[in-house]
Amino acid sequence: MSKTLFRSAALAVLALCAAGAGAQEIQDSTVADPDVHQVMLENDHVRVLRALAAHGYKSPMHSHPPLLVVSLGTGRVRITQADGKKQILDLQPGTAIWIDGTQHSWELLAGEVNVVAVEVKAAKAAKTAAKTP
Repeated sequence: MSKTLFRSAALAVLALCAAGAGAQEIQDSTVADPDVHQVMLENDHVRVLRALAAHGYKSPMHSHPPLLVVSLGTGRVRITQADGKKQILDLQPGTAIWIDGTQHSWELLAGEVNVVAVEVKAAKAAKTAAKTP
C-alpha cells in the first residue's frame, strides 16, 4: 500500500470516528439517571416524572423534551448545560418553571431535589416540526 493511500485511509477512519463521537446523542433522563428520574404516568399527551435526590447527588448529562417542573422541596442546584454554561437554581416548594427542552447535568449543593416534571408531548412534536423544513 502506498504511503499516500495509507494516509488517506487513516484520515478517513479518523474522520468517521470523530463524526461518530460528535453525533452521539445525549440520553433521556430516565435512561441516563433512572434511580432519580422515575416515570409516574405516561399517556399520549404527557409523561410525568418524579425526581428525588439527597444533598450531594450528581446527575449525569441527560436530556428532557419541553416540560413544566414543579418543586415540592427546598434545594440549591448547580445546573451545567451541554455547552458548558453553568447556573445556580434555588428551588422552593411551589416553584414552577417552564423549560423549552434541555440537555444538562446537575449537582445538588444543598437541601433536596423533590420535583414533579410534566413533559408535554405536543410541545415536543411542535418543536420538532418547527425544525423540519
